Amino acid sequence: MAVYLDCETTGLDADVGMLVAVGILTEEGEKTLFVESPENEASVLKELFQLLEKHKGDEIYIWNAKFDVPFLLTRAVKHGVDASVLFQLKIVDLCKFSREMLKLSSNKLDEVSKFLELNKNLKVTGKNVQKLYLDFLQGKKANKEEIVNHCLDDIRRLKEIHEKMKKYVEFWKKKTNHLW
Repeated sequence: MAVYLDCETTGLDADVGMLVAVGILTEEGEKTLFVESPENEASVLKELFQLLEKHKGDEIYIWNAKFDVPFLLTRAVKHGVDASVLFQLKIVDLCKFSREMLKLSSNKLDEVSKFLELNKNLKVTGKNVQKLYLDFLQGKKANKEEIVNHCLDDIRRLKEIHEKMKKYVEFWKKKTNHLW
């Protein structure tokens, strides 16, 4: 079974930024975990890792795993949360596939989605998440929905990209060390 995962954060560096939301799409459906407050980050990480425990035998598709996985690990270390499951997962980085196998001007998820003519919401991007989250923490509660919808949009597009190029991704996985 394929699992699709996407993280939303307040920045690119996990020592100064934090996790905001994580989206997971499986054949059972979609789930989003949202960090309601900075004090809640550790419990969201624990819940995420418990979910991932159930998918150790599945391939986990991520866009730019070299960002998401170290970010999650760093935040887990910060909070003393056991992140061992990250080392037991079969992670396939579709951004790595795109960089290695496609000749595009940009390998950002939004740009690859556009290239493949997928219906990607481009009104909110990862760059907007930090401000949306800070405003959420200041009381603008409607921003949670925008962040969650952006995260869901990302995992849906990730799945569509995978499905559109599945045959080539399978060849690539067999030919190379596809794990991040």
